[in-house]
Parts: sequence; structure tokens; C-alpha cells
Amino acid sequence: MKLFQRLLVAPAALGLLAPMAANAAEVNLDSVVDYSNSAVQVATSAQFSDVVPGDWAYTALQNLSESYGCVDNAYTQSLNNGQALTRYEAAALINACLDGGLMADSQGLSSEASRLADEFGSEMAILKGRVDGLEYKVNELSAGQFSSTTKLSGGAVFTVGAVDGVEAATQGENLHGQYAFGLDLNTSFTGQDDLYVGLETGNHAAPLLMDSATTANTAGALEIHALYYSFPVGDFTVTAGPLIDQEDIVSATLSTYSDAFRLAGQPYTLANVETGPGVGATYSNESGFNASFAFVSDDGEGSTTGILTEEGDDVVTASIGYDGDGFGGGIIYTSADEKGSAAGYDAFGYGFYWQPEGMPSINVSWDTKDPETAGVEDSNSMMISSDFAFGPGSIGAAYSISDDDGTNDLDKYELYYTYEHADGVTIQPGIFVEDQLSGDDHTGVVVETFFKF
Repeated sequence: MKLFQRLLVAPAALGLLAPMAANAAEVNLDSVVDYSNSAVQVATSAQFSDVVPGDWAYTALQNLSESYGCVDNAYTQSLNNGQALTRYEAAALINACLDGGLMADSQGLSSEASRLADEFGSEMAILKGRVDGLEYKVNELSAGQFSSTTKLSGGAVFTVGAVDGVEAATQGENLHGQYAFGLDLNTSFTGQDDLYVGLETGNHAAPLLMDSATTANTAGALEIHALYYSFPVGDFTVTAGPLIDQEDIVSATLSTYSDAFRLAGQPYTLANVETGPGVGATYSNESGFNASFAFVSDDGEGSTTGILTEEGDDVVTASIGYDGDGFGGGIIYTSADEKGSAAGYDAFGYGFYWQPEGMPSINVSWDTKDPETAGVEDSNSMMISSDFAFGPGSIGAAYSISDDDGTNDLDKYELYYTYEHADGVTIQPGIFVEDQLSGDDHTGVVVETFFKF
């Protein structure tokens, strides 16, 4: 017990003991202890609860809270319940009243409010200093953070597999371990626009080139593969930037196949992705119809080639489609100029999908390529694919047949299983078989692990 508490208790104890001085053995020690504890509680309450019911400040705070509608917090609830407040709690309540209505009142402070401000001025100043210090620290911390409107997501892929039938000179039949890694940053400035930055790296190489492979083998260097800005203009979404993939501005959905293993449904219109400076627009309405148009200059970043020049490689891509309730399809058209060493061509892609409830999806797509080079035959490709739930994951299966430049038909198959091992971790084993123009068919067995964050 502290000294001042002992001083408070001593008179009471002496008064209690005085009538019993003649017979000390009859002293009720329990009564002394109870009285001592109650006295300590009264002293503590008087020390920390400086504003109590009955004080002019307490009544003034009640009037202030009711008149100006201060923030309904724990302090106003204490006033309503007749509970005492500390001086700092009273100062915080006055600050809340100032922010809630007093400062907006052109008539100025009332005499009662002015008296309260004078009485608790030092506590209000201390609280304001502490709040300003906290805000400074928060702002200083936020300065080194991403913008609150920037979203960062990414993923990594571990690929382990081997391909049988590849010539021994390329060491294709050996077991391979490869990786891919990417980061996506999306920033909005108005809530409707999007600045997109895509970074990637990887070491995928033939013959084990899966769909998860990065668009370029960067050999461990993290590179920007996409950089563009999208914003609404009426019913359209316009996209422009110095680094756009041809497929970034395509609205039509030709297939809902997961397409996450090896085969691609559009090997001519979209698979040979062109990248460079570009601009495009997409349109869609509530009825399900959509359309898009994009222009990409594959060599537009170079000063010797430029955009819309004879030396450059410019590509135009347009699409139109319809997405209904469980079904849909579309058409894609791609035209590439014959400039420099690049051969020009026109390509058309068609496709439709059907997703019956509780049944496997059905996807059929065609792709054709008409080269501008004299003497080169057209190329054609057809693909049939399906996804269906099985056990804890889903099965993907696809078959394609292609006739590249008038050569023999080449059949390709793939079958893989995808299941989520944990949140953000997916494992995907599978097998593929591909016909070759010469030599043995290629058969690959692959296991991929996807990490998303």
C-alpha cells in the first residue's frame, strides 16, 4: 500500500480501534481490511476520474455532446450512463465535438464551450501532438509502400518431365527440370482504368515447351513482357501502350477449354503472338455480343523499323463473338504484313463451346492460315477439347489435327489431371503424344506444380 493510501486509511482505522482499546483481543480485523480496501478504491477513483457527475465540467460536456451531436463513442456513452471521465477522455470528447459541429458553426464557440476549451486546453494539445506524430509515422511508412490502388499478384511453375522419341543428339529423352515465374501489377487511378505491368522469367526450352512456359526464354533475367493502359470511352474499353501482346485485345471466346497443358486451339491467329507498341478497343453489351480490334507493331520500338513502315512488322487482329448462358463462340481474324524478313499472312479462327450443367464441356475450334508467300500452301488446324470434374480435381483432354503448309496431317493428343493441393498450390500431371514428319512420335510425361499468390 502506498504512503498516501496508508494516510487515508490510518484515521479510519484509529477511529475504529479507539472504543476497543481496553480489549485488543476483540478487534475485528476483517472489518478493518474491508474498510481499508474501500478507502483505497475511493482514493483511486478520485485520482484518475477527474470529471465526475455534479461537476460543472461534467454538465457542460453533457450539454455540448447533446447540442452538437458529437461522435457517439465510448465517452458519450459514459456521459449518458453517468460514469466519470478522466481529463484526457474529456479532452478527446471536446475534440470530437469540435470536429463534429462546433467548427462548422458560424456563430463561434459558446461561453460554456470556451470555458471547457480553456480548462482542458493542455490535455487537448497533448492529444493533438500524439495524433500528429502517429499520422506522420503512418505517412512515412506508406511512402515506401505500393499505392493502395495497386494490386500485385504472381505465380511460379515447376516443370519436371521427359519426352520419348526425340533424337539422342538433342538429349530430349533426358529428364528435365524447368521453371517459369511471373508478376502482374494492376494500378487504377480512377477506379475504372487499369495500368498493367507484366514481368516474367523462365528457362523452358524444347522439346519440353509447355503452355506454362514464358513467351521468351529469359535465362533467369526478369523482363517486362507487357506494359499498357486501359480506360473506358463510352461503351468501349480502349487499350494502348508500348508493349502489348496481340492476344491482350481479343474479346471473342472461341473455347472454354482450360488450355493449361500443351496444345493451343488457335495456332495461327493467336499462337504466334506478336508483341510491341499498339492500340486497340473492345466492346461488349448485356445481350452477350462483343467485338474487338487491335493494331500491334512487332518492330515498332526500333528506330530503324518503326510503326507503319515497310521495314516494320505490323499486325491487325479483329474478333466478334457471343457468350450466352452455357454456350457461345466467335471469329478471329489476323492480318500480318510481309515486311523485312517476316512473311505476311491472313488467318481466320472459328470456334464454339457448350457447357451443359453437370456434364463435360465441349469445345470445337478451327484455324486457317493463308500465307502471302508465293508457292506456299495454306495451313489448317482443328481441335476438339473437353474439361470435366473428376474426384478432387478435373480432367482435361484434347485432340488436334493440323496440316502445316500442305504437309502431311499431324495428330496430337493430350490428357492431364489438375487438382488443388492447397490454397494457391495446384499439381498437374499429364501425358501428350505428337506425330512427327519424320522419325518416331514424341511422347511426353510431365508433372507441373503451380504456385499462385
